[in-house]
Amino acid sequence: MRSFLISSCLTLLISSFCLVTDSRANDNVKKANVPPQAGIEFFENKIRPVLVEHCYECHSGEPDPESASFVLDSRAGMLKGGDSGKAVVPGNLKQSLILQALEHDPDFYAMPPDEKLPAHVIADFRKWIQMGAPDPRKGDVPAGTKVTAEVGIDFDKEREFWSFRPLTRPEVPQVKQQDWARNDIDRFILQKLEAKSMQPAVAADRQTLVRRVYFDLTGLPPTPAQIQEFVNDPSPQAYEHLVDRLLDSPRFGETWGRHWLDLARYADSNGLDINLTFYNAWRYRDYVIQAFNEDKPYDQFIREQIAGDLLPYENDDERTRNIVATGFLVMGAKMLSERDKEKLRMDVVDEQIDVTGRAFMGMTLGCARCHDHKFDPIPMSDYYALAGIFRSTETVHGIRLNNQFVSGWMTRPLPIKPEHKAALEKYEADLAKLEKQLKDDTQALKKLEGGTAQQTKLEALAGIVVDDAQAQKTGAWKDSTYSKNYLGVGYVHDMNEEQGKKAIRFTPDLPAAGKYEVRFAFPGSNGRASRVPVTIHSLQGTKTVYVDQTKSGPIDGIFTSLGTFEFAAGDAGSVEISNKGASGYVVVDAVQFLPQFQLPKQRDVLVAQKPHEGAENAARSQQVAQLKQSVKQLEAEIKKLKANAPPPAPMALAVGEQPDPADYRIARRGNIYQLGDKVDRGFLTIATLKEQPEVSPKQSGRLELAEWLSRSQNPLTSRVMANRIWKHLFGNGLVRSVDNFGHLGEQPTHPELLDYLAQRFVSEGWSMKTLIREIMVSSAYRMSSDFSAAQYQKDPGNHLVWRMNRRRLSAESIRDSVLTISGKLDLEMGGSVVSEYPEQAINPNSNKKVGANPSEFRRSVYLPIVRGSVPSALTVFDFPAPEMLVGNRSVTTVPAQALFMMNSPFVISQAEVTAERILKDEKQSDRERVSQLYLTCLGREANDKEQAEALQYIDTLFGLHLKENDDKTRARQKAWASYCQILFASTEFRFLN
Repeated sequence: MRSFLISSCLTLLISSFCLVTDSRANDNVKKANVPPQAGIEFFENKIRPVLVEHCYECHSGEPDPESASFVLDSRAGMLKGGDSGKAVVPGNLKQSLILQALEHDPDFYAMPPDEKLPAHVIADFRKWIQMGAPDPRKGDVPAGTKVTAEVGIDFDKEREFWSFRPLTRPEVPQVKQQDWARNDIDRFILQKLEAKSMQPAVAADRQTLVRRVYFDLTGLPPTPAQIQEFVNDPSPQAYEHLVDRLLDSPRFGETWGRHWLDLARYADSNGLDINLTFYNAWRYRDYVIQAFNEDKPYDQFIREQIAGDLLPYENDDERTRNIVATGFLVMGAKMLSERDKEKLRMDVVDEQIDVTGRAFMGMTLGCARCHDHKFDPIPMSDYYALAGIFRSTETVHGIRLNNQFVSGWMTRPLPIKPEHKAALEKYEADLAKLEKQLKDDTQALKKLEGGTAQQTKLEALAGIVVDDAQAQKTGAWKDSTYSKNYLGVGYVHDMNEEQGKKAIRFTPDLPAAGKYEVRFAFPGSNGRASRVPVTIHSLQGTKTVYVDQTKSGPIDGIFTSLGTFEFAAGDAGSVEISNKGASGYVVVDAVQFLPQFQLPKQRDVLVAQKPHEGAENAARSQQVAQLKQSVKQLEAEIKKLKANAPPPAPMALAVGEQPDPADYRIARRGNIYQLGDKVDRGFLTIATLKEQPEVSPKQSGRLELAEWLSRSQNPLTSRVMANRIWKHLFGNGLVRSVDNFGHLGEQPTHPELLDYLAQRFVSEGWSMKTLIREIMVSSAYRMSSDFSAAQYQKDPGNHLVWRMNRRRLSAESIRDSVLTISGKLDLEMGGSVVSEYPEQAINPNSNKKVGANPSEFRRSVYLPIVRGSVPSALTVFDFPAPEMLVGNRSVTTVPAQALFMMNSPFVISQAEVTAERILKDEKQSDRERVSQLYLTCLGREANDKEQAEALQYIDTLFGLHLKENDDKTRARQKAWASYCQILFASTEFRFLN
C-alpha cells in the first residue's frame, strides 16, 4: 500500500508539473478536447455563416494582392493566411490573426471594416480556434459561386443511405454457439464475431455484474448487503429479478432522466450575456424523471415536449404535465440583451430547430440556415419549413430586469385547484387590506409626529412655506414618497392622467405686504413633464411660468425660482400648478414665499396658553400612541399572514402559440433582412416516406411536427433512441456518433441489430424500460471486460462487442457514490433548488460553509445547474456544458481529477464521515472493516495482500497522528479517514468493469 501511495503521488506530481510547464510555455495554446463531429457541427452552425455573410465578398476565390491577400473560403486558405501571417493557427489564439482583425485591434486591420461583430460572435471564433479550428471544407469555392443557391438533391438516391432507409425487420441470423445466445440480440452480436473467428468474452462474475447493473440503472453503488444478497441468491432467475427490481426503483428515473437532460441542455439559468435564473426549470427536470419512472411511451414523450400545450387532456394533472413538457423548447440559452429583436427571435428558432433535429433525429439541421446542407440531403427550404413552425411558436416574451432592452421568455400558468385558487384570492385580498391600513396609519403618524428629516427640513426653511398637504387640490392627485428628495410628509403627482383637469392651489398667509421671491419645490426625474404651467396670482396680476420637471431644481436640488412678485398681507395671493398641456408626470411638493425685505419684529410678549390647547395636546398624544400601537399590530399581522401564505400559483417554462401563425421565407445567407421565396411549413423531405402531412393554418404546426416525429414510419426517430439506450449500457453506441446519423456521422457497426432494436422498440409500445431490459438480460451485456491481446489485434476499438467496455462512472455517479458510502446522501426527490437565488443567477452558497447549502447532500441530478457556475465536483469529471446538446459526453483522464479526489474539502469531509461511521461498530475487527470498505467502495472483497497493506497503512498513520495528538480516538479516526479517501481516489472506484 505504501508503494502504491508513493507511486500515485509521484504520478500526480509529474502530471501537475507537466501541466504547469506547458501552460508557462504558451498561455495562448489551449486546445480543447472536443469530439471531431461536435467541432464540425460548431463550425457549420457558428463559423461558416459568419464567414459567408461578412467575409466571402472580399476573401473568396483567388487572393487579390491589392485588396485581399488571403482567402477564407477554404481550410487551406485560412491556414495559409496572407502577407501579415496565418489567419488561423489551430489551438493558438495569439497567433491566429483573424481574431485581431475581428476584435478591431488598433495595431492591426479591422474586419469587417464598417462595424465590429458582436462580442458573442467573436467569442465563438475564440472557442472554435481552441477546439483546433475544425473545418470540413477541402477545396476553394469558385469565384462567383452563389453560396445560398439550392443544389438539386436526388432524394430517392439519398434514401439509399443507411439511416434514411425505411425500417426493416431483419432476419435473425443463425449462429454456431447456440448455448451462448440468450436472446436475438446475442445472435446478431455473435454472427459478427464468428465471421471474424472471434469469441465473446467470458461472463462477468456476480460481484462485477451486480455493481454494473446498479450503476447502469440507478447511478448508485450497491450496498454490501445487496451484493451478498445477489451473489448468494440460488434462483435461476436471480439476475432477471434484480434487473426488474431496479427498473422499478425511483432512482432509475433520476439516472436515465439525467441522460435525457443532457440532450435537453437543461439548466437553472439562462447563461450567455445576462445570466438570469430559470425559477421554473425544475418542473421540466421533474417531468423528465417522472416520465422515465412511469415508462412513458417514447412517442408520447416526444409529442408532449414538442406540442404538449396543444394535446388533448382528461384532467388538470395531465394538462400540467403537457404544458411543463414544452419547457424542452424554452430551455436553451438566449442572448437576452440583443437589441435586434427580430434577430433574437430567429436565433431562438435556430436553436430550437437544431436541438429538435439532433435530439430526436440525429440530424444537424442548423447547418442549412445559410445554405443547403453541405453533407446531408437537407435543402434550405426544409430548414425554413421548420423555421415557419417555430417562428409561429412564442418563446421570447416580455422583458426582464424592468429593462425594455432585456428580453424575457415564456412562462405559463398551470392549472390550479379551486381550493388553492380561493385561498390565494383570500390571501391577496387580506394582504392588500392590511398593507393599505398600514400605509394610512403610518402616514397619519408621520403627520402627527413630524420630526422626520423631510419635516425638519421643511420647518427650517426661511420665509413662508406651504406644503402640498395644506394646498387645495382639484382632481385626483396621488400621494408619494418614492423620490426621497421631498419636504414634509411627501409629495403628489397627477398619475399622468386627465391632462387639463387637475390643479393644486397654494395660498400663503403672508405677515406683511411687500416683494416675495416665489420658489416651487418638486423632485425631478426622467418621465416628468417638461412644460408644467405654474400661475402666480399677485398684486401685479396673473403670470404663468412653465417649469421643466425632467431635471432637479437648481436651488438645493429641489427648488426652482419662479421670480419676484408683489403681494398684499394675508391670504389674497396664491400660486396654482396644473397639468394642462403637460406631457409626462406633473409632480408637486411645496411653494416657498421668500420676503425680499425685513419682516417687522414681533413683540416679545408672553401669551397665556388658551384653555383648550392643553386638551388638544393631550388628545394628540393619545392619538399618536394609538397609531403607534396600530402600526405595530398591523406589521405583526402582515408578517404572520405572509408566513402562512398558500403556495404561489404554479408557473412553468413553456412555449405558446403566436397569434398570427404563418409560413416563412428563405433568408439569403441566413440574413433575415434579405428574404427570398416563401416556404410552406413542413418537415424533412428525406425522412418523409409518404406525402408531407398538412399543417393547420390556424396553429404553429408543432402538433403536426410532433406527430410526424413520433410516427413508426419515421426512419430516424426509433433508430436514434434505440442507439442512445445501447450507448448508455455499453459505453458506445452501435452508431458511435449518437447525435449525428448523417454522412459525417459514423456508420453502424451492426446495422441489422440496430434495426432489430428499433423495430422491437416500436412494437413493444415505445417502452424504454422494455428495451433496456431486453438488452440487459442478453449474454452480450453480461460479458466481462477482460482483455484479450489476440482479439484486440483484430478489433482494437471493440466495434464488434467481443467484451464489455470498461467505463468511467459519470460525474454524478462519482459524487453520489461518495455520499452513499458516507451515509450522507439525501434521497429527497424533486422541487426547486434555486428559489432563493437572485434574479441574476449567481451561486449564493459560493462563499458560505458547506452546510449552508440546502442541496449539498442531494443527488447530483438535483444540484442547481447555473450556466457558467456548474459545481466543480461535476465539471472536473466532464459534466457537459449545459448550453449545448450532448448525447455523448467526453471522457477525459487528467491530473485535475486525481487532485480533486485528494484535495477537495467535499471528498475529505465525506471520507472523515465514512471513517466515523465504520468505527461505530466496536464489535467489528479491523479486517472486517477493510472488507466492508472494499465491498462498499469497489463492490468486491479485499484479497489477502490488500488486507495486509491496508492494515499496515492504517497502523502506521495511526502512530504518526498519535505522536501529534494524545487523543487516540481522533488519531484512529484520521488514519481510517485517510484510507477511505485512498479508496475514493482509486481508479477502480471511478470505473465500471
